[in-house]
Amino acid sequence: MTAGGLPTPALLILGVAFIMLALASPKAALFVILPTIALAPETQVGLVVIRPDDVMIAILAVSWGVRRLVSTARGRTPLDQPLVLYFIIGLAATLWGAAIGTADLTSPAKFSASGLHLLKRLEFILFFFVIRDSIRSIVDARRLIYTFMAALAALSVYSLITYRQTGTIALGPSGTPIHEPGLASLLNIALALGFLVRPAVVGRAWVMLAVLVGSLYTLPFGLGRNYLSATLLMLVIVAVWRKRPILLLLPITTLVISVVGVTLFPENVTQRFLTLTSIFNAPAQASALGVSIFDRFAPGIEHSLQVLTTSPVLGWGLGSIALGSIDSEYAGQFIYTGLLGFLIFLWVVVRIARTAHDAYRAALASNSPALPMITGLQHCLLGYALYSVFSPSISAARAGAFFFTVLGLVAVLHREVAAAGVREASPADAWSEPSTGALGAPAAEWTV
Repeated sequence: MTAGGLPTPALLILGVAFIMLALASPKAALFVILPTIALAPETQVGLVVIRPDDVMIAILAVSWGVRRLVSTARGRTPLDQPLVLYFIIGLAATLWGAAIGTADLTSPAKFSASGLHLLKRLEFILFFFVIRDSIRSIVDARRLIYTFMAALAALSVYSLITYRQTGTIALGPSGTPIHEPGLASLLNIALALGFLVRPAVVGRAWVMLAVLVGSLYTLPFGLGRNYLSATLLMLVIVAVWRKRPILLLLPITTLVISVVGVTLFPENVTQRFLTLTSIFNAPAQASALGVSIFDRFAPGIEHSLQVLTTSPVLGWGLGSIALGSIDSEYAGQFIYTGLLGFLIFLWVVVRIARTAHDAYRAALASNSPALPMITGLQHCLLGYALYSVFSPSISAARAGAFFFTVLGLVAVLHREVAAAGVREASPADAWSEPSTGALGAPAAEWTV
């Protein structure tokens, strides 16, 4: 018996090693889990398809729970209560769906197993709390973000290799959602922009610029028009929002992409994105090109109307409609959890935005070394908000894991900067970067 190309004895050894690591240092275990989420393939265990990181997060959650029983809590954050309620409404809606026959709690099907979808939501929220309690300083947060970006970059490189081998589409490891490499590029673009928000360490600025350019290059090879559209919208909004000189680069960048794009990308990649020009055409005209915003939103609208007439308060339950058949996270949240769940979801969104904004303002006012990190995380949240219009995002397994990683880091930085004040990293730490600006200094200019 093998999984992911490794024999069973090797898997058992790795499993025992990770259990020991999770018990000894949950923080260290996080640095192992993030690359696993990005790069590990799925494996079949009986009738159920699982991912190694599902097991690893479960082990880590148990370790976290034991530590919570015997140690002092790390302190609450503004995201704790909304996320707990987010799980409770998912549980209530799914039990209700099982009662009325719209949710199947016993199905092992990957995209429509209500019980597995509920467990996945619980797993993500526990993962958030593990990050919140395990990452205890700005320096640790920076390390985890670097690891996160490295894992995303590795996924992008892997997907580009698969494109070179097949010549059709860039794909991730076995079982990866087809356009997930696009998500990796989007998030790395968002984070890299955050680290370029002010002049800092010259070497790091060049590395982040390389990540930005490389991610922009790999993005189209996944053929995900939804990720491409969300990324372009994010770049425009960030340029206007931050009011930086990068706004002047947008027309130049657009011109360069238009002129050089034909030579940079293979014909099937450029042809794929040329279909975006017909996105607002009538369905009959656009369907021949495989793109129509009307056709894309039609299933979500249709199911939403059905929920309104059959189960408006609690919806149909998680997994009641196969994941991926509803091309909008917002519609999916309503269909799965009804009006009550959708209101809670909006509350969660508003609380996330306020928490990130409070952390950003506090970091800006104190010229904290956390400023580039919280800025990049804000960009990630903006990217998720835009992408969620076109496709399921936080309900999807890997996309959701990345999202809750971002949320955990937002909570950590809010605690370290806004709630508890700035805790400057020790000069002896090689990862730390001393602050050179005066208190209350204005936001620095972009370095690109």
